[in-house]
Amino acid sequence: MAYNLTNEHPEQTPGLTKGDLAVASFALAETFNSYLISYEEEDYGELTQEEMETSMHRLRIAFIKIDSMLQAMNQQEDEMALKELEKEKEESDENQNEETSP
Repeated sequence: MAYNLTNEHPEQTPGLTKGDLAVASFALAETFNSYLISYEEEDYGELTQEEMETSMHRLRIAFIKIDSMLQAMNQQEDEMALKELEKEKEESDENQNEETSP
């Protein structure tokens, strides 16, 4: 399933934004940390130790996936910005050559 990811303002688009993903990533990290504290205190709540470990593993995997998506989006944006700078430089060089030619 493909999602429409965008960097627009979250209030102005029904698609997922980088900000939405960052919030989700943060929430997963905080939930994992809360579970970890309980786990270390051997307080599993209504879960068994195995269920707690499974939940923590799933939280960690989900965090890694979202973080990877954000990194890929940032890398893609960086590459696009670099291409735009190179294009502008080429256009500037061409304009300078035209101005200096008789």
